[in-house]
Amino acid sequence: MIELYANIGVGHENDWDCIYSRVVAAAQCNADAVVITKSTPNLAIPEHKKYVSIQSKWGNLPYIEVAKKSEIDQLTVKKFNKLTEEIGIPVIWCITDTEAGAWVKENTNCHHIKIHYDATNDKETVDFCLNNFTKIIYAGHGEWKDYIIQNCKNKNDREKFSFYHATPKFPAKIEEINLNKMLDFVKLSDFKIGYEGRCEGIFPDCAVVFKNVDYIEKYLGDEESFNNAVLTHQEFYDFFINMNQLEIANGKKD
Repeated sequence: MIELYANIGVGHENDWDCIYSRVVAAAQCNADAVVITKSTPNLAIPEHKKYVSIQSKWGNLPYIEVAKKSEIDQLTVKKFNKLTEEIGIPVIWCITDTEAGAWVKENTNCHHIKIHYDATNDKETVDFCLNNFTKIIYAGHGEWKDYIIQNCKNKNDREKFSFYHATPKFPAKIEEINLNKMLDFVKLSDFKIGYEGRCEGIFPDCAVVFKNVDYIEKYLGDEESFNNAVLTHQEFYDFFINMNQLEIANGKKD
């Protein structure tokens, strides 16, 4: 059975009501886990963008200030930890750098970490995850993929990792998805394989069911989003239903 992950991290702006709603919706839509991102704005934002003024709920502010205010903080994460534990939905933290990883390690009980698509060429972050977490998700395009594979000496080591396919653009055009690249990942025996869906809506991501992956990650947001790749609660549930039906048709479920 393919697992379904709900990425709830886009545009929550550290608003507890928003995060609460998305966690509950993910559970109601039968997600197997929620994915949420932690970054360090000073490291994640390019220098030429940091002080560009942008509109936000706090008014017009430099991009770096909006990003800092939008990051999940210690008060919110305490509520988040309690809620996800009470509901019983697993959490996968996605990090962009080692500082973010250290924050996650200090403020959560996370053991399952994802290295953000934009950080997979950062060996420092890769090594930090290797040394501090028991399960790691890594983008298959990353230059350290072979390094990870070479350091997996036995089956237990290999079970610690999964590789995922995604597109650089978000949202992605259909012609940019290139699902055939996943065939290379499937050849990696003993490693779990995943897919991060960044295209608009639920199609053609449903077709990934036929690619022999272990999990599919889709973005879950609110009723209105600046990015059409972020699904509403209803759209995410529709994706779950379609994925479930395709698995049955593919003979993967009784």
